[in-house]
Amino acid sequence: MKYDVVLFVDSSIFGGIESHLVELAKLLQRKGVICKVLFYQNHDNQLFYNKLESNNIQFEFLNGSISSLKSAFASFSNDTVVHTHGYKAGILGRLMCKYLKVRCISTYHAGETGQGMVRLYNILDKLTARLSINFAVSKRIKYQLKEAEVLDNFIETTPLAVTSSTYHSANKLKVGFVGRFSYEKGPDRFIEVANHMVKQNMFEWHMFGDGDMQKTLDIPEHVVCHGVVPSEKIWKNIDVLCVTSRQEGLPMAILEAMNHGVMVISLDVGAVSNVITNNLSGWVMPTYDVDLLTRKIEEITKIAPENLIMMKQYAHSIVAQRFSGHAQWTLLHEAYSGQCPSRI
Repeated sequence: MKYDVVLFVDSSIFGGIESHLVELAKLLQRKGVICKVLFYQNHDNQLFYNKLESNNIQFEFLNGSISSLKSAFASFSNDTVVHTHGYKAGILGRLMCKYLKVRCISTYHAGETGQGMVRLYNILDKLTARLSINFAVSKRIKYQLKEAEVLDNFIETTPLAVTSSTYHSANKLKVGFVGRFSYEKGPDRFIEVANHMVKQNMFEWHMFGDGDMQKTLDIPEHVVCHGVVPSEKIWKNIDVLCVTSRQEGLPMAILEAMNHGVMVISLDVGAVSNVITNNLSGWVMPTYDVDLLTRKIEEITKIAPENLIMMKQYAHSIVAQRFSGHAQWTLLHEAYSGQCPSRI
């Protein structure tokens, strides 16, 4: 079955969903599928728009009204598949697709319940799941839905060039937090670890991202807050990605770090343990314990450079084999082409 794909989203930041959309659109382009990103409204998310433009990915904006949504969806051809991402686009997209009899696919990225209106949106997001063919980025999220299939996040891999470690002896280990500044992502935990190790002169601490929680975070002087920057400026400036999340799906940041030769130490949340093999391709901590996490970060500086290179190479091979889009394309093509059961 021939098809084209509209990736529908309502996005105001550049985070995991946005990174996934870029990688998904790139995969569709490589497979010769006509696709575009459709925004419910323009939130001046310029970093995301620049990323789409740099990859020659078409995108358009609605004006944030139901009437513009209806008009756009009604103009789609019979071959068009709408693929929603995020709770707001998911709810609106599924309801409009049901009304207009447009084929609908949804990917569920986040497993957190949220608070206030976000919690309500998440409830509605799951209640309307029966109106679409559904993917979840982790088993935990899948089990929150009645019917869904796990679709791991993926990235376009690049060749890995690693040399001996540069942060032994005189140089410092650069430890980074990458993600949304929200309670679920645990930026406060990262700061607690940095404060716990402030007297040790062997480390640098870097945070990349922003979000609502930034207003209440007490970010100390020894932690450099870079804000939201292009990903290529992140991975060349840190040695270790430290994931302190309370809830997760499958973090895109982990895949990107492993692809770029950046080591990962993470709490065992979401699908992290499906990606990282402890002590082989990174480190997975069972629970958040600031003392235990501190000791593990200290241990990294004592690992022989040749062993670190082997770990980086193994981590990169895992991403290349399992999270580079090959297996994911099979699932996506079956859904887009109607080869899996439809409920709409």
